[in-house]
Amino acid sequence: MTYNKLGFALIGLRTISFAIIEAAHKKTGAVNLASGLRFGVDIDEHTVSCKVKFAFEKKKDQPFLLLEVQGLFEIEKEDFIQKIKQPDNSYLVSKELATHFAVLTIGAARGILHAKTEGTTFNEYLLPTIDVKQMIEEDVVFAF
Repeated sequence: MTYNKLGFALIGLRTISFAIIEAAHKKTGAVNLASGLRFGVDIDEHTVSCKVKFAFEKKKDQPFLLLEVQGLFEIEKEDFIQKIKQPDNSYLVSKELATHFAVLTIGAARGILHAKTEGTTFNEYLLPTIDVKQMIEEDVVFAF
């Protein structure tokens, strides 16, 4: 399956969490960016969700800036049934499609971070370019 032959639409973005923790922020020192990526599927709604989470920290496990964003993608019903649903009743999102969803969600997160920090000293912290292909090593399979 090639993802660009699949009918889908970005139908929603949600900021799940956002926090600035000024007490954990130090003006000097290197910044570490911890990130996470998860996927979900809603069989009844024919949707796939992509959640990205970012934590900026200068001291390990003490983030000063947190952001978690969810992108929601609706798959056309026939494509969902014929291409996402598998014969063993599992659901498969190809590595390529998952990568595409992650790229869109990360791009949205970048804009959300800018909007939420605009006018503050925290606006200097940007999400760098991310090689999403390295984050997603294989197809995403959901078995229920």
